[in-house]
Amino acid sequence: MTYSKSNFLNSTTFKPAAFKTNLLAAAVSVSAASLALPALANDGIFLEEVIVTATKRSVGLQDVPIAMSVVSGDKIEKYSVTELDELAAYLPNVHIGESGGNNQIFIRGVGSGNNAGFEQSVGTFIDGVYFGRARNSRAAFLDLERVEVLKGPQSTLFGKNTIAGAINITTAQPEDVFAGYVEAAYEAELEAKSLTAMVTGPLSDSVSGRLVAKTYERNGWMDNVYPGAEDGTSQDNQIIRGTLAWDATDNLSFNLKVEHGEFDTVGANAKITIASPGSQYLFGRSDANFSDTVNFGYKQSQNKGVAGRPIEDTSDSDIVQLTAEYQLGDYTLRSITGYTQYDFSKCLDVDYTSINFIDQCSDESHQQFTQEFLIASPVGETIEFIAGVFYQDAELELDSEIGSFWSGVPDVEAGLFGLFGFPAAPSGTIDASLASTVKQNSETLSAFTEVTWNITESFRTIFGLRYSVDEKDIQKKNTVSSFYGDSLLTDAQLVGIYGAGGLGFYADYEYELDRKEEHLTGNLNFQYDINADIMTYLNFSTGYKAGGFDTGNNLDRSREFEDEGVEAIELGLKMQLWDGRARVNMAYFQGDYEDVQVSSFEGSGFVVGNAAQTEVEGIEVDFDVAVSESITLSGGFSFLDAKYKEYTNGPCTVDTKLDGSCNSATGGQDLSGEPLQFAPDFNGNIGVAYETSLTDNMELMLGMDVLYTDDVVIAPTGDKNIIQEAYTKVNARVAVAASDGTWSVAFVGKNLTDKTTFNWGNDATLSGDGLGFDQSYFHQMEAPRTYEIQARYSF
Repeated sequence: MTYSKSNFLNSTTFKPAAFKTNLLAAAVSVSAASLALPALANDGIFLEEVIVTATKRSVGLQDVPIAMSVVSGDKIEKYSVTELDELAAYLPNVHIGESGGNNQIFIRGVGSGNNAGFEQSVGTFIDGVYFGRARNSRAAFLDLERVEVLKGPQSTLFGKNTIAGAINITTAQPEDVFAGYVEAAYEAELEAKSLTAMVTGPLSDSVSGRLVAKTYERNGWMDNVYPGAEDGTSQDNQIIRGTLAWDATDNLSFNLKVEHGEFDTVGANAKITIASPGSQYLFGRSDANFSDTVNFGYKQSQNKGVAGRPIEDTSDSDIVQLTAEYQLGDYTLRSITGYTQYDFSKCLDVDYTSINFIDQCSDESHQQFTQEFLIASPVGETIEFIAGVFYQDAELELDSEIGSFWSGVPDVEAGLFGLFGFPAAPSGTIDASLASTVKQNSETLSAFTEVTWNITESFRTIFGLRYSVDEKDIQKKNTVSSFYGDSLLTDAQLVGIYGAGGLGFYADYEYELDRKEEHLTGNLNFQYDINADIMTYLNFSTGYKAGGFDTGNNLDRSREFEDEGVEAIELGLKMQLWDGRARVNMAYFQGDYEDVQVSSFEGSGFVVGNAAQTEVEGIEVDFDVAVSESITLSGGFSFLDAKYKEYTNGPCTVDTKLDGSCNSATGGQDLSGEPLQFAPDFNGNIGVAYETSLTDNMELMLGMDVLYTDDVVIAPTGDKNIIQEAYTKVNARVAVAASDGTWSVAFVGKNLTDKTTFNWGNDATLSGDGLGFDQSYFHQMEAPRTYEIQARYSF
């Protein structure tokens, strides 16, 4: 699907609503009130300027005419935020969480489902390099300068697959003075231990470097009562990064970054939480106490996997990046070359129980090369511009296998023997595996420009266009085989059981497909400075997410899905108030998404396709206030109305499948008007930080954050059994430190109210297929209350 700027501007999609009118009225009222306030004598109290790179230039946050949230590397370190999903709690309208093997990243209710063939709706960029796979976002945070979250389509400057927004991560850079630190931390509840060390400084008159490494271990928070099984999920991670900065001449500089990471996870934090008595009996055939674990607590009864296929996730990743910048007169030329690769192996117990019933193992390898060239004009002229070209080449190899061990559930196995005429067959006869191999290549080439016309000192317009070409090809093969031996079952019998038997598996098949897409996207932005401290903007934008192939296709009926597109509008207000002591940013947004890519679980596998339309609308507010020299308030909140505008063939819930009122193969259920996944009506946070001197040489720092989330729909079916009810969590930090910054000791508490929550769930395997596992669900539990002590020495 291709969008043009002329079509977008003529669109009748965006109609002024009371919601928008109310925001305008509020913005005008706040602006008028701020103008009327007397200037406060700040006595040197003010907020530090936040510098961001959201526009491909280093500029102040308050000068960027888009909605964005920024979290500093300092806060990430202080609160021991180790992964993106923890950071999301501080970002209104942002959800990041693991789902069975991938990270799901959603902004304003828009994201990508659980399929390796999906590219992300939210693009992740690290030091200007695009990371196209969700797994890239799972690396532990290490030595960061800041994380910027850009909300809404970012299709001009960031381009491919930023239909919902972009996460722009900047790592800490080499310094020209010698410095470093060593930090150790211990968390009591999970027995987590981490050690981080960094050193930076000049290596010569023109070269400086930075080397940082971290090791992190922890136990899982799930208490697995199955004998010999691991608690879920324990981790053992190591990561090292080296960066060199070389000022080759007065006009030419280079920056080289090399990074390697190893991430090992054992066990799982998913468990059966809801199940009928019959399901509990079948699921508990290997553990008489299984029923005692069927609840929303932290006890699970999950086997340790089939021999040679333990429940674990191991991955290695490498990043090499070279950035060159040349000053050509007043113009800046920049080249960003990136190479990334990872290999991971993962086995899941996808029945989530004590029986050896169904497991899934995957080996995935991904390599990506990207090259971007940029030219930026000088700032301060009547006409300013940024232009560039971008190229990406990526290779994905995926080998997966689903094992169905009917012998692990003898009651069901015996019933199937009788159904298919094998009354004398030995146990294990219909145990089988479905193996799949995928090789996918993709290329993207795009050219873009963004032009700023400074019409007056106070009013400017920004116009951007991006033309992109995406090409993909895939080779896929599925093979069904018997574990027990080919002599017992013919191919025809296998097809009869795994195809006509209704379990969704088919015998051998393979195919090759290719596709090509062309897209024209862009944005039109009007920006007006009400005065030196207040700016308002209006932004129109379009975007797309590339189509592709269903790599998880085990049903041979959903091989390909189409691209999706968006038309969006955003009206914002950015204010510096109280003589620099307060910063308040507000935005109203509305977006219409077409041909939305969806992934739904249907008893034995995920099926992908394109929903008709979704619509999102809402308000976001971020603020920071220096209340006094010692006290700072910060936070943000959002109101969101995100729903399927038209989706008449959505996936069925367990109950509707069992009562026969819904059949996904013949039409599904009408989800039009239903809320989207991970799109609570309201969420927000507020934090307070207090700093004071204890002595001439020692300081005390106190901090607390309150995080609230309204009800969250988790499953794409809208199943009421998979809605996370509203909750409030509290994080806090107490620290003492030397006034000169040489040492600090801190105590960090997370989820101090000990709320039991989940971030993913679905109906369990075969729960709606009438085989005895009816009305059962699994949920993926988040961490309970934790306490950590940190100690740092800096030099």
